[in-house]
Amino acid sequence: MLSTPKNQKNNSKLLYALSLGLELGFLISLPLVFFLILGIFLDKKFQTFPIFLISSIMLGLAATVVNIYYLVLPFLEKRSRDKKE
Repeated sequence: MLSTPKNQKNNSKLLYALSLGLELGFLISLPLVFFLILGIFLDKKFQTFPIFLISSIMLGLAATVVNIYYLVLPFLEKRSRDKKE
């Protein structure tokens, strides 16, 4: 298969979409897993099951929402600029 500029452009778009999807997956899963493990550890240490577990899940969800917001923000700004033009 010959490498044409059109194929290279399509490949770069595909790689960008894959990297964005991978980043989004990590942004969703890592804070939740981290805070879940932290909550379980703190509950075992202080024998307060499920107080820290529930609190840490809430913190993990909040961190996930903030991370996704900052990931999507440039796309939203670009879209609003395109609509104004």
